[in-house]
Amino acid sequence: MAEDADAVTVVREVDDVETLKALSDPLRLAILRTMMSDVRAAHRVKDIARLLDQPPTRLYRHIKVLEAAGLIKVAQTRMVSGIQESQYQVAQFALRLSRDLLAAPGNAGELADAFAATLNDFRDRLVRDIISGRFQPEPDPEAAEQPDPLGPMVVALDRRLTPERATEFRSRLTALMEEFNRPDDEEKAVVPVEFLMMFWAPKEPAGDTPAGDTPAGDTPGRDTPA
Repeated sequence: MAEDADAVTVVREVDDVETLKALSDPLRLAILRTMMSDVRAAHRVKDIARLLDQPPTRLYRHIKVLEAAGLIKVAQTRMVSGIQESQYQVAQFALRLSRDLLAAPGNAGELADAFAATLNDFRDRLVRDIISGRFQPEPDPEAAEQPDPLGPMVVALDRRLTPERATEFRSRLTALMEEFNRPDDEEKAVVPVEFLMMFWAPKEPAGDTPAGDTPAGDTPGRDTPA
């Protein structure tokens, strides 16, 4: 039996470049996302391949990379026709990049690749749902005057805050993410939710602060979702 979901780390802090590289491949992100759709389950490679419309042989190498990075783990094994079959489970519900990893200047390329892969994966799913009509539910004439409690919400915030307010904003986002990343009761969890949260406070490189500008207060590192 797969390990209990309560034993899975809620948020893992990524602090090494190798794990970052493991997250920079679109197919590995898709594998991880597919597995995270049911954190309680033990997933067979062939089942993941079917959901992703990929041949299983293409997934094995990527599964091993994710396992080596500690992003997934073997939940159980069994013998099938004399061959050992492994079934996998995610090792966390969400990922957070460590401050040291973000601050190291030599990691810029790997960071850019990881963020680009995440954003591209999310964009592809968003476009798919818009085109297929899944982005907005069918209108309900009886509720025409009432906002849809599950309707799409898109917010883009680009503004200046005080250091205290910026820190509070990030802290509250983190708390919200950790609260809702825990799995709900399996029988009642019937609403699929797509959610991408990103926060960053741009800073001028050391020695490059424009004249007259006051650098933003120190705020914690940034978060990214799997």
